[in-house]
Amino acid sequence: MARILGTMSDRLLSAILRERGACVPEHGQLCPTCKSGYRYRYNCNGYCTSKTAIPC
Repeated sequence: MARILGTMSDRLLSAILRERGACVPEHGQLCPTCKSGYRYRYNCNGYCTSKTAIPC
């Protein structure tokens, strides 16, 4: 239950900050994991989403 509330509060905070133009410090950096043979980058909210052309 605490994890769910933490996740919801993180999403709410990121939505508020995104409206004001703020991003997490990791925005644009490579994520540490490799998925489906590609490296991903952190988006403004801190989630690994954007595919790059860098193979793992």
